[in-house]
Amino acid sequence: MGIPLRNKLVPLVAAGLFLTGAATTAAAEQQPRSALDGSCQSGELCLYYNSDHAGSLADFELGVKDFATVRFVSSGAGQGQQVKNNAASACNKDDNLTARVHYNSNWEGAYDSIPPGTCRNLVKTYNQNASFVWIAG
Repeated sequence: MGIPLRNKLVPLVAAGLFLTGAATTAAAEQQPRSALDGSCQSGELCLYYNSDHAGSLADFELGVKDFATVRFVSSGAGQGQQVKNNAASACNKDDNLTARVHYNSNWEGAYDSIPPGTCRNLVKTYNQNASFVWIAG
């Protein structure tokens, strides 16, 4: 069973198989054109400013090591605010990969897992989120 890579590199990390952006330094500027357009589309992780998938969103196709330079882009509460330490809920629009939203930058610390095709409020990283990575399984 293969893992769809969609422009995602596969570095091996002691904790498991992580799928990340270009050379594992996926900053906002390196996201594909469809990402960070304020529309939650297939193959993306979408983080929302408010609980229950409300407010402004930021959408990502590639993993991000640090949300410090990323802003919520769609209309709604939180538009223009920094994503780092401000996301309250998430939707995973990927069909195969799980998204992990981490408390710290560089995919460290506590995390919330968002399985493929699901939306949920963040718990361990509610308004305390700094990075996210795609994982297999």
